Amino acid sequence: MNINLFLIILIALIIIFCIILYNGLRLLLTVEKEKGIVKYKLKATILKIAIFTREGAKGTCIDEDNEDDGTDSKDSEDDLSSDKEEAESTEKSDKKAEEEAESIEKSDKKAEEESEDEEDDEDKGLFEKYEEIKPILKELLNSREELKKFLRDFLKTIHLKKLEGNFIIGLSDKTTTVKIASLIGSIGAIVNGTKPTSLTVQPKFTEEIIDFEGKIELKINLLFLIFYSLILLTKENIRNLIREVIK
Repeated sequence: MNINLFLIILIALIIIFCIILYNGLRLLLTVEKEKGIVKYKLKATILKIAIFTREGAKGTCIDEDNEDDGTDSKDSEDDLSSDKEEAESTEKSDKKAEEEAESIEKSDKKAEEESEDEEDDEDKGLFEKYEEIKPILKELLNSREELKKFLRDFLKTIHLKKLEGNFIIGLSDKTTTVKIASLIGSIGAIVNGTKPTSLTVQPKFTEEIIDFEGKIELKINLLFLIFYSLILLTKENIRNLIREVIK
């Protein structure tokens, strides 16, 4: 009885594990550009449980502030004294510059001699590296057919669940804005015929702006991915390639 119960539990766990793998890994990428700042968020979930989340922003938002410049007598006196100090410091810096120039000439000569030696060492190093990876390249060429098939199988495990894009375009030339907006709109009319995709555009004629917001959601079937990976490992050429890589 205990053995039968153990087998039932084991089979149940295997079935649950296969269901989780079949449900797959979902990747959701959201990108938004607004006022020169690009924000992105990447989220990975399994069974609607977030296992990885990363978000960030790139770019800078420039704000122009107008400040009034005022001058007074105290500032002018400080400027005169600072000019004298700068003149004295420039004389000293000129002397130091001459000494530094001489030392730089000497160091340049040494650097040229050292660079010639380094070039010879690099040539030898490249040849040695090529000899090291030569067996890997050979096995890679032998297994190219297996890798091509695995790539096709891998693409089968990826399913597009959602693709959305919203563009806000405003240029200095209104006719150019209309042309670009109509082009994106015509592409959207074709793409939007499929269920998971949506592409829209909003032209702006009162300001110069190029902003967008996009979302893409992919589902990767982990069960089929593992299955195709195991099939790949049964190929002799692939095993030889792995041996060469891990040497």
